[in-house]
Amino acid sequence: MKNFAQYQQCLQAVSLSLMVFGSISLSAGTLRAQSMPETASPTPDQPVQSNPESVPAPQAPTPASQPSVPEAVRLGDDRYAQADYKGAIEAYSQALAAYKLNAYALYNRANAYRQLEEYEAAIADYTTALKLAPDNLFAYLYRGMALYEEQQPEAAIADFSKVIEQNPQNALAFQKRGESHLANEDSEAAIQDLQKAESLYQKEGKFSKQSQVSKQLKKARAAQSKKP
Repeated sequence: MKNFAQYQQCLQAVSLSLMVFGSISLSAGTLRAQSMPETASPTPDQPVQSNPESVPAPQAPTPASQPSVPEAVRLGDDRYAQADYKGAIEAYSQALAAYKLNAYALYNRANAYRQLEEYEAAIADYTTALKLAPDNLFAYLYRGMALYEEQQPEAAIADFSKVIEQNPQNALAFQKRGESHLANEDSEAAIQDLQKAESLYQKEGKFSKQSQVSKQLKKARAAQSKKP
C-alpha cells in the first residue's frame, strides 16, 4: 500500500509537470504569433504579389498645364525671333491671360501686330504698355509708326516728338516725324526733320538710311516748291 501511494504521488507530480510545461509552451507560441507580421516580407528574389483590389484604377490623362508667364513670354520671344509673328502673339496672349499687367508682353505683342500690319491692335497694346511703363521710348516710337500707317499723322508727330525730347540723337524718330509732317502737308517742318535725320545717319555711318532720307528730302522740297 505504501508503495502504491508513492506511485500515485509520482504520477501526479509527472502530470503536474506536463501541464506546467504545456502551458509555458502554449504561452510562448501565442507571444510569437502576436509578434509575427501577418504577412511575411518577401525575399529579394521573391516578387511582391499585389492585391488586385488594392490597385487603384487607371486615371484618364490630365490635359497639359498652361505655361507660366515667364515661359510664355520666352516662347513669344523665340517665335518673334523666327518671324513667326502669329505664334508670338499667341504666346504673349497666354502670358497676358495670366497676368494682364505685363508691360513687356504687351509691348512685344504690339510689335508682332505691327509686323503683321494689324496697326489698330498694335496701337491698343502700345497704349496699354505705356500706361504701365511710360518711360519706354521705343513704345512711343513704334506707336507713332503705327499711327502714321493708320493715317493719323498728328498723333504720330506727338509720339515722335516725345522720343526726340528724350533722345535728340534718334535719327529714326526725326525721319519718321519728317514723313508725318509731309503727310500732314507741312513740307517746311518735314524738310527740317529729314535734314536732321540725314545728318545723324551720316555720322552713324548708316549710308543706306542716309540715301533713303535723301530721296524723301527731294519729295519734301518738291512739295515745298509747289506752295504759293
